[in-house]
Amino acid sequence: MSTYSPLRWGFLGCGSIANRLGADVSKLSDHKIQAIASRDPEKAAKYAAKFDVPTQHTGPDAYTKLVNDPEIDIVYVATPHNFHREQVLLALNAGKHVLCEKPFTVNLKEAEELVAKAREKGLFLMEGVWSRCFPVWVKVRELIAEGAIGKVRQVYSDFGYGAGALDDNSQLVIGNPNGRLFSRELIGGGLMDVGVYPINIAMMLLGEPSVVKAFGQLGSTGVDENVAVVLGFPDGSLATCATSIQVTTPFVTTIIGTKGKIEVPFWWRPKSLILTADGHTQTLEFQHEGEGFQFEAMHVAECLRAGKTESEILPLEGTLAVMRTLDAVRVEIGLKYPGE
Repeated sequence: MSTYSPLRWGFLGCGSIANRLGADVSKLSDHKIQAIASRDPEKAAKYAAKFDVPTQHTGPDAYTKLVNDPEIDIVYVATPHNFHREQVLLALNAGKHVLCEKPFTVNLKEAEELVAKAREKGLFLMEGVWSRCFPVWVKVRELIAEGAIGKVRQVYSDFGYGAGALDDNSQLVIGNPNGRLFSRELIGGGLMDVGVYPINIAMMLLGEPSVVKAFGQLGSTGVDENVAVVLGFPDGSLATCATSIQVTTPFVTTIIGTKGKIEVPFWWRPKSLILTADGHTQTLEFQHEGEGFQFEAMHVAECLRAGKTESEILPLEGTLAVMRTLDAVRVEIGLKYPGE
């Protein structure tokens, strides 16, 4: 049994991702979703009932009330991408630690502002890339550090899903062009929704690229629908990443080294890895309950209890490097968001 007092979470937003994280966090004995904030009282009440949340902050100033709630230890920002900057700043200025859902911000400029503010305040800040915290990826990092597959030279990773049928011009037929996924104003498209994942994993393994090349198709609403990215690294290693909202991709990350390879199926929330080295192939299983968001929450708690202001699994410089790379990809495919 844990000897720690429960880490008290305050959630900004109660949409799909907040429900998924809430489902796993609510089962941890040393964590508590203490408060939920939503401008919609009905949504807040429904969320609170579902996860036994004591406090509901609602109305036009719901988010301000939550970040100033003295019963909250850390704020989880689970709102649409374009609101991350203002809401992370709101929480940091209120003296709260923050976990912010990916993508961290719209662009590098916004990310740098948040990192500077967190460092100024001496507060913990982390981007919510939950994949990095899974036991499978902990093991992958250990295997690579041990030299199990030699020096890593290539990484292939993809994350795409079909969001509808295609018309005669190979663009998505969109029923609701104002929906989040298809709105430039809400930072829709595949790259920032799921493409950030394979790029993040490739950079976790290889560092920051020195060369970024990308090819992409923009749809009728101006968001990216189909993108391929090639990253070149200073040591000559390469990563190929693909994302799409036109087609469903294989969901496999393959890491190829000079002595073998590691394959991770369903890699963004994995339960196994396949190691091929020394002429042998073995599958390592890492079963767990729930979706696996608990690993991210547990890591955040470990950092806070150790007095850390950033994560060693995803340090702030790593987040800035990813945002710098995403900016470069968007230049390559001609994608700009409103206000840029």
